[in-house]
Parts: sequence; C-alpha cells; structure tokens
Amino acid sequence: MSSSAKHPANHPRFLLFLICAFASAGQLAIDLYVPALPEMAIDYATSAQAIQTSVTGYLIAYAFGQLVFGPLADAFGRKRILALGLGLFTLGCVLTLVAPNLETFVAARILQGFGIAATNLLAKAIITDSFAGQALVHAYTYMAIAWGLAPIVAPVIGAHLQEAFGWRSCLVFLLIYSFAMWAILWRYRETLAQPVHLHPRTLFRNARMVLASPVFQSCFLAQGLCYSILLVFNIVGPFMVQNTLHQPPTFFGYMALAIGMMYFLGGISNRIQHRRLPSAEARLRIGARVMAGAAFVMLVLALTVGLQVWTLITPVLVMGFCAGAMYPTLMAKGNSIFPHIAGLTSAILGFALLLVSSGMMGLAGFVSIHSLTPLAVFFCIVSLTVILMVSKLLQHLQVPPAAAMAQPGPGR
Repeated sequence: MSSSAKHPANHPRFLLFLICAFASAGQLAIDLYVPALPEMAIDYATSAQAIQTSVTGYLIAYAFGQLVFGPLADAFGRKRILALGLGLFTLGCVLTLVAPNLETFVAARILQGFGIAATNLLAKAIITDSFAGQALVHAYTYMAIAWGLAPIVAPVIGAHLQEAFGWRSCLVFLLIYSFAMWAILWRYRETLAQPVHLHPRTLFRNARMVLASPVFQSCFLAQGLCYSILLVFNIVGPFMVQNTLHQPPTFFGYMALAIGMMYFLGGISNRIQHRRLPSAEARLRIGARVMAGAAFVMLVLALTVGLQVWTLITPVLVMGFCAGAMYPTLMAKGNSIFPHIAGLTSAILGFALLLVSSGMMGLAGFVSIHSLTPLAVFFCIVSLTVILMVSKLLQHLQVPPAAAMAQPGPGR
C-alpha cells in the first residue's frame, strides 16, 4: 500500500471499511424505498411511471455529479470534496422528509443524487490512491460486493421499515446513514499524493485521453448494462410482485435478498485463484455467455409458462451471480488505466455507467408489469450486448498498451 508523505497513513482495514460504506451509499439511497413505490404512488395520487421519475432523476443527477466532483477531487483532495458532496446529500435527506408533493420530492432526490455522487466516485479514487497490484483487485472486489449488495439488501430493510412505520421511515434511515458517513469521514486522512492543476486545457486533454481508450469504452458499456439488469429488476419487480402476483412488499424484499446473495457469491468467486481455474479475462467471457443463456431461458419460460414467481426469480438469480463475478474485473480494468488522473477517470466512468443505466431505466418504464415476455426480451438484448462489449474489451487487452495508445504526460 502506498501513502503520501504529507498525510498520516490510513490503516488498510479502515480504508476498506470506508470504501464499502461510501460505495454502497449511492445504491442504498436508490433501492431502500423501491418496495414502497406502489404505496407512494397512491399517497401522491400519481402513476407508477410518475413516481419512478424520483429514481430516474436521482440517477441522472448522480451521473452529472461525478463529472463535477472527479476533477475537483484531483485538484483539491478527496476529503474536502467528500465533505461537500455529503453535505448536499444530508440536505437532500432532510428535504425529502418534508416534501409536500411529488415535484418537491423529486427535486430533493435530485439534490441527494448529485451530492452522493462524491462517495461512490471517490471510494474508487481512494482505492487507486492507496492500493496496487493484486491488493488493488481485492479492494475492488470488496467494493463491488458492497456496491452490489446494497441495492439488494436495501429493499428488505425498506420493506420492513415500510410495513412497521410507513414509507417515510426509509427516508429517516437514509438521514441516519448520512450521519454515520460523516463520522467515518472525520477519521479519514487524505490519500491524494499530488494534486493536479485544475486547468481547462489539461482537463479536456485528459478527458479526451480517457474517452478515446477502447478499454475504457468497453468497460463502461459492459458495466452499465450489467448494472442495468439488477436495477431494472428492482424497479419493475415491485409492481410485478405486488400488483400482478399480489404478494406483500416483504415478499419482494426477500426475493431481492436472494439475488443479492447470488451477486455476493459471484463477487467472492474472484477470490478463488488456482492455475487450473479460468483467468479473470476468461471468467468475463464465461459470465457474459451464461448471463445471456439465463435471459433466453427466461424468454422461453415467459412464452410457455407465463409470469410466476419462480419464472421471474430463477433466471435473475443466475444473471445476478454472473454480474457479481464480472463486475470487479470490469471495474478494476476501467478505473486503473490512468492512475495519475484517477478522480477524473472514475468520474467519467461513473457518469457513463449511470447514463447507460438511466437510459435502460427509461426504456424499462415501457415494460409491462402484467407479462414476463417484455422483461425477458429486454434482458436478452442487454445480455447479448454485454457479450459484444466483453469480446471487444478482451480483444483490446491483447494489444500492447504502447501500440494501442501513446499516453500523454500526466498534465500536472
């Protein structure tokens, strides 16, 4: 582990704890209240599509926030920008609790999304600041597990809070979580070794360098589409389970928990290393193909059996495992290609990832909640695109970096 001479060192275990807590915050704030979406639509006297804009608006603000906070963190340090983002998120939490109508609630959610972008983004930058080699991959594995488990465990917590205290209790939980993050941030010591001058010309040159990388392009598309599978299920699933299959919110929460366990197992599988086992790159190819196979099995079940609990959950369990197995490798390769501008690279990658996810969510709004076939078709298209992106990524990784791109200087 490397540290700056200017700042006291953080203990590696503390850094992993911080990374997991901050990386999961953005996902927790998305999915904690998804089981309550049907009840919220009733309370606000609006449609399912309208209440889902609170999630879409959050994601778009989350994406753009990363573009702002990434360059700032490279110039002014991780801790200052984390404090700025966390302050905006805490303010958004308070505003959601007092929102009198849907419009105000959506505006507060947008503020939350913009502010919390700093936590996930800078968790990745802190990893690049602090770890190298196999430790880097392991740190990203822990982060990917926390990042992926949050949107799965959160619906279980949210469903029980909703049934016990009403849906606004989910928003109180987020406010308390923000206070916990403030406590962690207080102990954190700066990890940025050398600030980058925030000059527009340097910024645009570095951004062009990142965007022109074929490895980066393939990584963000594959990551965004893998994430979309879980996100779309968490948005469409509550309406299918509660409105069509007539199950309680907690039932969907435990379905989501099962998927989370599969995602967790997929992530943990990256820790199993043996010379006879497939390499990380080979696992990407296998995971993409198995994911597509599960999507097509869902389509066959949709056409022959129809929408049942088991026809909905079984293929998604397999897809969740594959996404968990693929995500750490995609994240590590995408974020570590330009370590001297880790904040900017993480910002652009996070922005692109969430933009892809937001687009998929927008399309998912047209998916019928009364039939399994449209959702299965959606997953088939997404998984086939993941296969294509993984193939392109592996092809570019075989090209020596010097031949693929002459990297310019760090621009410091």
